[in-house]
Order: sequence, then structure tokens, then C-alpha cells
Amino acid sequence: MPHFRYMIPKTVFEKLTSICKEKAPAIVWGQMYAERKESFAVVTNFEVNETMSANEGHERPHSWMKLKKNKIKTTRKLKDEQGYDIVWEFHTHPSGTPDLHEIDLKILNYLSVGVMVIITEKEIVGWYYDKRSTKKPVIEKMVYEIIDDM
Repeated sequence: MPHFRYMIPKTVFEKLTSICKEKAPAIVWGQMYAERKESFAVVTNFEVNETMSANEGHERPHSWMKLKKNKIKTTRKLKDEQGYDIVWEFHTHPSGTPDLHEIDLKILNYLSVGVMVIITEKEIVGWYYDKRSTKKPVIEKMVYEIIDDM
């Protein structure tokens, strides 16, 4: 089975990494949109969530159930109304580390399955998390390849 690839146009990559740099030390939250192809996905656009970005950032959610319901509702709405194939949530790590923080892992653990994309000043890394069928979760790194704009 061929390896699934994740691609991002250079201009989108540069905009996202510059947001991380310009807004530091604040953490910026948002969604990335992508088109699914046969064995790869191409990021087409992104949107910053100003409401979430106004918060402090890596905090424990006040309500885990509300977090999960909002994520499902928002994703469905974006896919149905806007026609996006893939919707990934992202947030910045102004510290420069692309690794998941403890609260990131807790959120993914609560959701059971999902993707969390981390943006630093130099790179964009996604983390696929799935614990539906195993006791120990499967965590796979999604490396985004920079491509020339189409």
C-alpha cells in the first residue's frame, strides 16, 4: 500500500508560519482545508479562529463534551456547507517545538481519533491519533511537503 502524502503550497506554508512568528507568544488556533486525491492531500486554504485564539492557549477545556460536540459540528458544517474534503484543526507553538504538549494528548485521547496540526515558525507537522481499536494509541507523524503554488 502506498504511503499517504501531505502537501502544502509554499504561499500557504509561509502565511501560516509567519502567523506563528507575528503573534508570538500567543497561541493561534484555526482550521486548515485540504483536497483529498488518490494517495495524497493538498492543503488549499486555512482560517484563523479568532475566538479560540483570544484564549490563553494550552489550557484544559472547561467541558470535554462541549469541545467534542463543537469539533464535530464545525467539521460537518464546513464539509457540508463549504464543500471541503478535509478539515484539520491547527494551533501554533511559538516555543518552536512541533511535538504534542500534554494537553494536546489529553484532547486527542478524549476524542479517541483525530488529527492535530502544530505550526511553528519553521515547520508544519500533523499528528494522527487513533485509539479506537487498540489499548495503546496509534500516533503517526504527518509531515507536510512544501510544493510550488498551483
